[in-house]
Amino acid sequence: MAPSSPMLNVLLLAVCAAVALILFRSRMAKGDLWYATLTPLSSIIGSGFLIMAPLLASIVGPMAPVAIFGIVLLAYAIGHVIRFNIMHVEPRLADGRFHRSTREIEYLGNIVLVVAYVIAVAFYLSLLSSFLLGYLGVSDPDMERGLTTGMIVFIACVGYLKGLGGLERLESISVTVQLCVIASLVTGLAIHGFGFLTEGTIRIDFPQRDVLTKFQMLAGALLLVQGFETSRFLGEKYSPEIRVTSMRNAQLISGIIYVVCVILLMPAMQSMDLVHIRLSQILDAMAPVALILPAILMIAALTSQFSAAVADMGGGGGLLRESSHGQLSARVGYVTVAVAAILLVWAVNLLEIVALASRAFAAYYFLQTMLALIYNYRASPPHSTTKRVNECLFITLALILAYIIIFSIPAE
Repeated sequence: MAPSSPMLNVLLLAVCAAVALILFRSRMAKGDLWYATLTPLSSIIGSGFLIMAPLLASIVGPMAPVAIFGIVLLAYAIGHVIRFNIMHVEPRLADGRFHRSTREIEYLGNIVLVVAYVIAVAFYLSLLSSFLLGYLGVSDPDMERGLTTGMIVFIACVGYLKGLGGLERLESISVTVQLCVIASLVTGLAIHGFGFLTEGTIRIDFPQRDVLTKFQMLAGALLLVQGFETSRFLGEKYSPEIRVTSMRNAQLISGIIYVVCVILLMPAMQSMDLVHIRLSQILDAMAPVALILPAILMIAALTSQFSAAVADMGGGGGLLRESSHGQLSARVGYVTVAVAAILLVWAVNLLEIVALASRAFAAYYFLQTMLALIYNYRASPPHSTTKRVNECLFITLALILAYIIIFSIPAE
């Protein structure tokens, strides 16, 4: 089947329709576990599934598939820390059984994370506005800020009026669109890649970087798969068991998506400038695969930024509710995050502070790892194998996260 054949375009549209039908009509899509999975899944996928493949190729060249596998494993290990804390640390913080200094570590982490969420919401929706207006041939900074503000207000209104359930319905639509597009993308790339395996070779002009720079950029790339921590702040609606399972499911689904997409996108990157990566290049690289892919990937780019912003606003609202011990409702928290994000949109250059958000997420993970270490030391059964394994894991992750906080550079 030729890459640009009408038959392939019809096949990809059929895949889109089939996945949409399954997701909209499946009983799974109506259960608590699926809705609890939507928030972390939205945030993880929205952070960078389109950009990850060319980004890693620009850093480590042909080792990009190995790099994404390592990043996904590291993110899953950090997710284990958050899940451990949901089950063991969170109840003890709530009833005051931890020492004051330990509660202060949690509080500091929450402050750091809410700042990161505000920046992320503003950045994701600004990026969406830039994509959309650029696609329409419009270049007006004030119009871009105005469109971004309108979307922030819309999401905040849905959150305030409909609560977490309202935000989850927005995420459900966005994630369904993304999964449909990803299914089509994987199908098209698999057929395209098979053609290279049987008929040609892959020749990509990889940038040359020194080893230290590669590690620093890979440290920055880790934060493209952040978002799983949003499960931590859905306690208003979901039990700890559902939040733990939903986070694990979200990381497994997104991890498979990232690994498969990076592997299959390698042949399509032959025509790309991997030094200055732009969305338009990614869309253009999809044209030889199938004529409809650039259009549906543009839709995916828009929905991914929107769903990531919705998820982070949901996480931020839940975080403010938890940090205020229920004195501030999650609905008011959504509005608070929205107001702060709007101020950022109009007051600063978001590209200059987005690196701050990446370090803030890493700092939050570091502090959560410290909490897990404290609990593991004080409350786990002495001399148990589980305690020793967790101790080794938590110390290793703490060192890696400290490296990311101090030495990571933007992966761009």
